[in-house]
Amino acid sequence: MSDYGLNFGFRRSEPSVREGRLRVPLTGTLYQGDLVTYNKDAPGFLKLAAATSALQPGFTGLLEQEEGWDISAFGAPNVDSFSKGKALNGKPAVIHSGAGNKVWLKNTPTQTRFDGRVIAARTIITMAGVTAIGDELEWSGTAWIKKSAGAAVLRVTFVGTDYVEAVLVG
Repeated sequence: MSDYGLNFGFRRSEPSVREGRLRVPLTGTLYQGDLVTYNKDAPGFLKLAAATSALQPGFTGLLEQEEGWDISAFGAPNVDSFSKGKALNGKPAVIHSGAGNKVWLKNTPTQTRFDGRVIAARTIITMAGVTAIGDELEWSGTAWIKKSAGAAVLRVTFVGTDYVEAVLVG
């Protein structure tokens, strides 16, 4: 099992298709596990995929960034699970796709840390209607939701209160 913060991780990542040589945009906020695609208006950079986008191996898939170690000397010295979930702007990232890859998605509430930092709540999956193994999920543009009109990207294999495990259906 891998850990990309408190909201997203891989249970199984093979077979896989990973497309690299791309970067997170210089501005804005993207998170591990967001659905991303090539940004045609900014070659070499990713962007959030539009709502209801389909998984396209090598072109549209889950954001994965392993650059957590690459923090500036002027960056925050305290790196914890909360900060691991946010992708670093301007740094390399990968589009991860491939049918059968298994991921977990977990919502987290607002929390105040011992040092006074307030960590905002993160909703990576809207749980409304997601009740059973086999439910299909689509991308809303900001979070995963139960499939209604878009393309199924994930199929649920386990449902908890604010936690889901699912496989890519690509």
